[in-house]
Amino acid sequence: MPSMVVRQAHVESTGVLNTNFGIPGRSDIPSDQASHKVVIAVLDLQADLEWVCVPREKESVFLTCKVVNSSEFTLLPGEASVFMDDNFVSKSQIEHVSPNESFKTSLGVDSALRVTYPAARTLNRTAAQSGFSFMSKEKQSVSAQSQRITIRNTRLASVSVRVLDHIPVSTDARIKVNILSPGGLDIVVAPTSPSSEGAGESKRKEQPWKDQRKGIRARWAPLEVGGEGMVEWSCHIAPSDEAELELSWEVSAPAGQRWEDL
Repeated sequence: MPSMVVRQAHVESTGVLNTNFGIPGRSDIPSDQASHKVVIAVLDLQADLEWVCVPREKESVFLTCKVVNSSEFTLLPGEASVFMDDNFVSKSQIEHVSPNESFKTSLGVDSALRVTYPAARTLNRTAAQSGFSFMSKEKQSVSAQSQRITIRNTRLASVSVRVLDHIPVSTDARIKVNILSPGGLDIVVAPTSPSSEGAGESKRKEQPWKDQRKGIRARWAPLEVGGEGMVEWSCHIAPSDEAELELSWEVSAPAGQRWEDL
């Protein structure tokens, strides 16, 4: 079957607030006081797929794609219909996208990836001592918690999934939060001044990946992703296999000090 011939428009002029398109030929538009669509162009753009999971919010893996507008056309903000393999997936909103800019859109939930996110377990709650033997000691209350995340791939092909979760962040100097797992992550101190905040953000953006085991890496996520305390995993999951992740931390505070994990 021969492919459908579509008239290809071109940009005639571009102003500060508007763009004029030249569409060859004529179009029959009924005068029925209804809205009608005219094809301006069919664009072949490169799309990079990404699987993202934020299990604390929803036990699902979402498939998103990043598209670069490599055409001469400016994409206007509005609602877009998303199709995948010629099947309608969802409605999505896109912003104003100029030529050579990129945008992201969601392709919905990938039901072939199964997520398990049980309630966090409290490992222990003990009272410890701080200070030297010849100095006054202050009793410390220590609470350690562990959160497990399991993602199973029922696809026939391997996938790489980006997983995000976070640990509590203290704004009180008397309350300390220490990450136990994933291992190898440097302790991040919450900024106390505008100057230290800028330095902290710069440092966070440069955090390297730490290998946990085969196919799984972890690091502190950039601040713009989820703020302080956000941990990011990169998981390569083979067909019919699963990735088991653990996020564990401990909170120490003076005995009797009340704190709440939000």
